[in-house]
Amino acid sequence: MTLERVLAIATIAAALGAARLEAGSPLAARVRDGRPWLTWLEARERGSTAPPSLHLLIYDPVARRLAVLHAPGDLKLDRGRTLDRAYLEALKATRDLDAAAAAAEDLAEARLRQLSPESIPAVRGRLAVEIAPLGAEEEASVAAARELKIRARRPRTWLSLVRRGWRGLWAGDGDALDPLLFALETRRMNVADLRPVRLPDEAQAPALLGRLLTPDPQEPDVHATTAEVLNGAGVPGLASRAVKMLRFKGVDVLSAATSTARERTLVYDRVGDFRRAAQTLSSLACPSARAVTRVDLSRGVDVSVALGADCAGAFATGEGRDP
Repeated sequence: MTLERVLAIATIAAALGAARLEAGSPLAARVRDGRPWLTWLEARERGSTAPPSLHLLIYDPVARRLAVLHAPGDLKLDRGRTLDRAYLEALKATRDLDAAAAAAEDLAEARLRQLSPESIPAVRGRLAVEIAPLGAEEEASVAAARELKIRARRPRTWLSLVRRGWRGLWAGDGDALDPLLFALETRRMNVADLRPVRLPDEAQAPALLGRLLTPDPQEPDVHATTAEVLNGAGVPGLASRAVKMLRFKGVDVLSAATSTARERTLVYDRVGDFRRAAQTLSSLACPSARAVTRVDLSRGVDVSVALGADCAGAFATGEGRDP
């Protein structure tokens, strides 16, 4: 069965249940009212027994934009416990992977509410995905965002969501329809509208959470994006060529240096303004590169461009010139 046929079935299912959706689905109500919808996402590495990475998904239906906020395993909870420790304790007590993840998510949510200067809307339900094992330089939020986009194109996913949605519809469980509706929303989003984010330390977390839970400011940028370029591709001169290209596109590159070897290229948002990282990413001639928010004000720049082996051939022609 082609994906188009599966989507047609999903569309018919959604249409037939429209009245019930309006009455019972939290996501449908949020989309209708233009308010954020939040849910938890558990991303478990394939074949790994390590604690999963937990992400709070914050979907803005007006901008049709999704923040994938990774709550790291070293997040401090009550009594000095970390999030990973709380998960392992729950797993030991329940011997149930899903129950342990749900318990850890509840504790992470309570901690986020303590840190956030903005009121966090009700978090409804939970999703789970399986991701490939992460390399040392990879970001869990990037992998989770990528998998969310991929799963929205799998026919098997749609068949499962339609079945679950219909069962929930007839049982009067509006929440059961949300994964189906969310997959439809995700499929319509561009990759650039998926915003991977890693929660920073406690000193910087409140400002970031405030930005994620309120609309982006519409004021024009008051300064050019500042950047550093770090060459981890193992190709001499690659950083210099990247600097030329970025400066030609209006990015104010302040420094360039060699870094430890890495396979993947990431553009890090260092100040909590993802738009700058996304704009810098679009200036790179490297389709496999991704942007992610990882706040670090000590870097003294808006973005860090960490070049990896995947972009080694991106600037081979040396095109671009200093402005």
